[in-house]
Amino acid sequence: MQAGRSADRYALPVLILGAVMISFSGIFVKLSDVGPTMTGFYRMFLALPFFAIWVLSHRPAQRTEAADRRRALKVTGFAGLSLAVDLIAWHWCLQFASVAAATLMGNTAPLWVAASGFLIFGERFGLRFILGMAAAFGGVWLLLAGGEKPLDIHDSLAFVLGMIGAITYAGYLRGGKEARRHLSTAEVMLWGSATASLVLLPVGLLTEDRILPETWTGWGAVLGLALVSQTIGQSLINWAVAHLPAAFSSLTLLINPLASAVFAWALLGETLGPWQILGGVIVLFGIFWAKPSPSQPAE
Repeated sequence: MQAGRSADRYALPVLILGAVMISFSGIFVKLSDVGPTMTGFYRMFLALPFFAIWVLSHRPAQRTEAADRRRALKVTGFAGLSLAVDLIAWHWCLQFASVAAATLMGNTAPLWVAASGFLIFGERFGLRFILGMAAAFGGVWLLLAGGEKPLDIHDSLAFVLGMIGAITYAGYLRGGKEARRHLSTAEVMLWGSATASLVLLPVGLLTEDRILPETWTGWGAVLGLALVSQTIGQSLINWAVAHLPAAFSSLTLLINPLASAVFAWALLGETLGPWQILGGVIVLFGIFWAKPSPSQPAE
């Protein structure tokens, strides 16, 4: 019991750290010299050895019934499939919309997590959470719309792809949380990443010409994605969501675009305007306003 309370105490800082780690994804993708789907494949595939070593060295604290384990593995496969579709849809969305617009659509995932919780899992949300979520989304809009590049969508297909990406990422978060009831974080990451790799590889081979990185920078980019974004970032997120309400976890991941903007300013020289800074402050306010009370259990 004490261990559980300790895990709950550290879950939010771990989730925030995971969101910061995956915020490097945009920089790595920009540096990659292979197609967007193949970049996603390398992100998943190159992380597999790390997860395999983790699983082999991990000894679960408690045994799981075989039936529960089989069900959890199926849910993990669903989560991996959802993440693969999310990566494909979002990367293709970038071909038809500005980066800011694609990012805004992709970060509507908390809405879909909350909607699925309400419609499927019978979850109910208080006024405090709803107001915090509204504030956080308003902050994200200011953060993205206040930049130098326009917040525009050139094609209705971009909107469809953006929504598909958001909905499937919500499915990934929901699936990961459910699978963590009976599997370790290491197992969820290993089998989820393996499933995503099996989906991304044939799609990349069929739709893209650039298959192998041709420079050291290109290899460094996909290795960075595999190690920083997938192995570290997504592992921290999957561990944390097992100890926090799913809707709040997805809302906290709105720190991702804020961190991306800060890193782009620091590493790529992309300046932040006053509206973007205000948006970032509002995002943080909304997240911490929506934070559940210590007495509220994780779902």
